[in-house]
Amino acid sequence: MDEVSLLSKDSEALGFVINGKEFYADEEGHVEVQVDELKGFKIKSIPPGFFLWPLEGNTIIFDGEMASSDDHAGVAMMNIQIYRKYWDHKFGAAQYLDAMKTAIELREKSERDVQFNDVEDDDAFISIRYNIFLTEDLMIDEAFQRFRQIVKEIEGYTERILEKEEISPELLDDETKFSLEILLPLIRAMGFYDIKYNHGKREFGKDITFSEFDRFGIRRNFGVQVKKGDLSGEAGSELDKLIGQIDDAFTLPYIETTSREERYISDLIISISGRFTDNAQIKIVEKVKHRNIYFMDIDKIQELLTKYMGKKIQ
Repeated sequence: MDEVSLLSKDSEALGFVINGKEFYADEEGHVEVQVDELKGFKIKSIPPGFFLWPLEGNTIIFDGEMASSDDHAGVAMMNIQIYRKYWDHKFGAAQYLDAMKTAIELREKSERDVQFNDVEDDDAFISIRYNIFLTEDLMIDEAFQRFRQIVKEIEGYTERILEKEEISPELLDDETKFSLEILLPLIRAMGFYDIKYNHGKREFGKDITFSEFDRFGIRRNFGVQVKKGDLSGEAGSELDKLIGQIDDAFTLPYIETTSREERYISDLIISISGRFTDNAQIKIVEKVKHRNIYFMDIDKIQELLTKYMGKKIQ
């Protein structure tokens, strides 16, 4: 349990202290805090009425403020503001934010971890406001990274809406962008739930996890191992590393997003932004004891994108 107290003078709240670390606020409760100071306490420990605004030096790196919440563990209140005079995106400012509004509303309906608030336009500036919610009381640095991930997913979905039938090839050469901006929106559009992006040190062979209930009412938990480019079956290639990750994916549990329970996957998908070459699929199946392994290359992904999202890769 974090130790929390208020800083005050003459009955006026000046800020708060968490585990001995002081945070001073302006009159409206806003606290400017450096990103490297976001550690050592949980987001729900932020006292009511105070809002953390992360900075790197004097640079704004996050268009929102983080706070605790009565109804959730934490919330990020996003305010994306565009100054029309300096907007240089290939789509207009109003068009971009209209697509973002659609992306937010679609995620609100499917995931219920965001909430669209409003769009305001005064000709010079146009802004969109929405909230992101956390159901788990994460450490503040983990909460911040989770908020940023959801923002990136929304931005990626916004681009997909704007581009309509085209997906830029550059996304296929970046594993993170490929996951956040192509695979995650696709998995959501296909109707799966408990979708989680796990990329990092504790992924244990599962970059993405998600679940479904089949026609018998039996829960199936899926893992996805994501790789950019082609995957070769040649000796000495990345194949040996992948085979080790496959074993970890099945034998090590992950934490479900809703219940926070440990679960094991029943199926693993190897998803690549290129193609399988030199009998890579056959060699994987021959070398691993697990049989519920499926392969999804760029051709299969294109088929699913067209079916569920009406998208096409250039």
